[in-house]
Amino acid sequence: MSGMGDGYVGTAQDAVRIRRLEKQREAERRKIQELKSKSASGNGQPGLLQFGSSTSEILETAFKKETVGLVTREQYVEKRVNIRNKIEEEEKEKLQKLQQEEEELQMQKRRKRKVKGNPRLSFTDDMDDGSDEEDGENESFEQKRFNCGKFGKDPTVETSFLPDSEREAEEQAERERLRKQWIREQEQIKNEPLEITYSYWDGAGHRRVIQVRKGDTIGEFLRAVQQQLAPEFREIRTTSVENLLYVKEDLIIPHQHSFYELIINKARGKSGPLFHFDVHEDVRTIADATIEKDESHAGKVVERHWYEKNKHIFPASRWEALETPGLARCQSEADSVVPEDAEGGDLGIVSEDVPDFGDGSFSPAPGVETVCVFPKNSAKTVVAGEETELLVGMENVGESPVNVIAIKASVHLPFDHHLLVQNLTAQAFNNATVPTSAQATFPYIFAVSKYLQPGTFDLVGTIVYEIDQHPYQNTFYNGTIEVVEAGGFISVESVFLVTLGIALLVLLGLWLHGQFQRISKKTKRAPKVEVGTKTTDSSLDEWLQGTSYTQNASKSKKKK
Repeated sequence: MSGMGDGYVGTAQDAVRIRRLEKQREAERRKIQELKSKSASGNGQPGLLQFGSSTSEILETAFKKETVGLVTREQYVEKRVNIRNKIEEEEKEKLQKLQQEEEELQMQKRRKRKVKGNPRLSFTDDMDDGSDEEDGENESFEQKRFNCGKFGKDPTVETSFLPDSEREAEEQAERERLRKQWIREQEQIKNEPLEITYSYWDGAGHRRVIQVRKGDTIGEFLRAVQQQLAPEFREIRTTSVENLLYVKEDLIIPHQHSFYELIINKARGKSGPLFHFDVHEDVRTIADATIEKDESHAGKVVERHWYEKNKHIFPASRWEALETPGLARCQSEADSVVPEDAEGGDLGIVSEDVPDFGDGSFSPAPGVETVCVFPKNSAKTVVAGEETELLVGMENVGESPVNVIAIKASVHLPFDHHLLVQNLTAQAFNNATVPTSAQATFPYIFAVSKYLQPGTFDLVGTIVYEIDQHPYQNTFYNGTIEVVEAGGFISVESVFLVTLGIALLVLLGLWLHGQFQRISKKTKRAPKVEVGTKTTDSSLDEWLQGTSYTQNASKSKKKK
């Protein structure tokens, strides 16, 4: 083999590959030279496109060369139109030529792919023949080999467990279609009218009938009730919706729940179902303990002040608050689309800088619902001077994300809600965002004054948030709390009472001592006893004449 003395030069396959690469490089050089020659020949032609110049510049350059000297207006317009048409035709011809070249190149690539097929080995590129003659010889052999058949999957094998992007996309589209259909059906149900029979209870019943939607919340129902009862009852006109309670089957239903939730969950109270809002009796002729009673009573609407004053008297003594965890909340979006940030991430950082809320008279935003839970204190007992924690749950079913700003609360007197006892510390949040169709929980820690008298007080808590740079607020809790003293042997109140008792005992002892001494003095005073008669004979006092005694006596007489 020639060239062996120069060292190893590779096998015959390497030589074929080298020849093929040299031919490709030579073809690329020819193309580059052709492009250079075309661009060089085009620079001298005024009517052709110049590289890097716009159409307007080319048009102006060609028009200047054509119009030399004075010309008429008609000639000026005619030459300009002719030059423009000429340039447009040249551009079209050039574009067509480029498209034809591109199509030819694509056709050549497709022909090569058809001949070569799909190689099964990763090193077949090194074994390809570089010359056109060798490709022509092998073309008939490759076509015969691939015409015999190709490998594929067995249609009888079960492949449903394997990942399939098309099948998953179809399933996702079907799931989305069913979800939207379910939401439309639920919205239709929520918009259905619902007739409710209720009784305004102020110690006596005042039965009324009102019509609302099934999707309305208890708070919206109480607002409509307030408007209906305001002309007849003066106390209803001056109260707010937050101070009204709806009692159904001896259960106080929170304002955030809707009639739709009670109906779909088939909720039941202590004396009947919570999903029937008319009045009817159980007319079964045969008693069966295995079947629940199907009688419904009129729900009661009462003032919170009246309830707090009479909750130890029947029927208010039987009323209890409806436990929120026992009632499933219906969501418009699937729970699976809740982002990870809303479940376990840090939704916000508590800030020490509390923003200025102004007068705080913001309205609640539609599509935002809140709920409050005392996690470590179900009895809602607050120790004076010690920290108490509550959790504020927020659900965003609107169309925009919610930016939570702060949580604040205040303590009021139970018999007069307008009398403020204490403003509790406001807790601000930074970067606390609740996305759409998501739920989040925010902690709030507060402490009432250690000097606050133990007893029952009203706690009003609000959460302030923004939607599209507009402030809103929701009242997440408006109810009573029980304030008790801090645990200890000695308290301020006990010390005061003991001191007051000792002082009263001392005063009583002093008074008794004085009375005893007065009585004893009266009993010891002796009566006067006559021991003789007094004589005024002056002869008996002769021996005292000239003494100081007679002089003093005479002076006393003169004074008299």
